[in-house]
Amino acid sequence: MPQHRTSALERALDKAIAVPAGRIEERVARMRRERPGADTAELVELAASRFRAEAGVTSGAVGASAALPAVGTGTAAALTVGQSAVFMASAVTYVLTVAELQGLRVVDTERRRALVLSALLGKEGSEAIQGSLGLTTLFWAAQSLAKMPLPTVKSINAQLARRLAKKASVRGGALALGRLIPFGIGAAIGWSGGRALANQVIEGTQAALGPALEHDSGAVEVIEA
Repeated sequence: MPQHRTSALERALDKAIAVPAGRIEERVARMRRERPGADTAELVELAASRFRAEAGVTSGAVGASAALPAVGTGTAAALTVGQSAVFMASAVTYVLTVAELQGLRVVDTERRRALVLSALLGKEGSEAIQGSLGLTTLFWAAQSLAKMPLPTVKSINAQLARRLAKKASVRGGALALGRLIPFGIGAAIGWSGGRALANQVIEGTQAALGPALEHDSGAVEVIEA
């Protein structure tokens, strides 16, 4: 992956994971107010549905822009960089929202990074951490996120960041080119591709956090440094 793209990816992640914990807490509280009879599993599915829709719409919009007479592929390519940052922000919000719904309020930056990187890699992320920690199940965050020493968390983050950079250079590059195809084809590729990336994050979040079991909504473990 070219260095400038790696740096852009890292900057987008850094900015996204800085979202205040209170904002996630408020988001979850609003979801509970909107769906007062919903259980945890239903709210987790609602969060996934919203994230998937956002990813499809924003990615498809970039593809559609390439077909407009006044917008060339150069401008659309610049929009692609911005869309990546938007996707990262949506992904982080989704992951932290699901964690909060399932009783984990992740405040510490490095532990947030580990959880998000794992989710971005899909099931592969949890499998990598499972191997590193010698766990017997994929649900590493539910078991170990609060207990891992900070040096271990940082080591895992470095490993996952390398995997993500390698993966993004292949899959992300192909998706970016697909979005730039004109005459509306790019919009379709962008929409379906954005949803596919969202589904990968959703799968990765499920692998890290485990099934959405019902629990006391007031019982939240706050994970700090």
